[in-house]
Amino acid sequence: MIEQAPVADNEEKKEEPPPEAAVSTGIKGDGGPDAFGVSGKGNGSQIGGGGSGSSGSKYGWYAAQVQTSIADALRKNSKTRVASIKILVRVWPDVTGRITRVKAQKTNDPALDQAIADALTGLQLKEAPPAGMPAPIVMRISAQR
Repeated sequence: MIEQAPVADNEEKKEEPPPEAAVSTGIKGDGGPDAFGVSGKGNGSQIGGGGSGSSGSKYGWYAAQVQTSIADALRKNSKTRVASIKILVRVWPDVTGRITRVKAQKTNDPALDQAIADALTGLQLKEAPPAGMPAPIVMRISAQR
């Protein structure tokens, strides 16, 4: 057994912050008509977390909220709900959390491309982005019929 040396009452304890870890989130769909899988990273550094309560990275908690909001919006859209896609999407939320700009990879279906842009542009996220969060938020969106 290893014992820690006792700390004197008048000695100041130093607490070092835990190292930041970059963690990616992949939400796997169930294979149904709205099986969206979204993983996030922002401006070159991954921001995904393991879901609610995750402390995987500095912005992981926010990434989980953004992923949920985007997946919900795509499920509600009649065109994207039944699509099979695997693309990268960049979104720019404003200071209130409203997505003001969307740039997505082309899907070879102009109507689907427009449906994705329409479903996400103007989407109000649950919270504003935290201070210092890089933009755009880059996410891989995978959907299978």
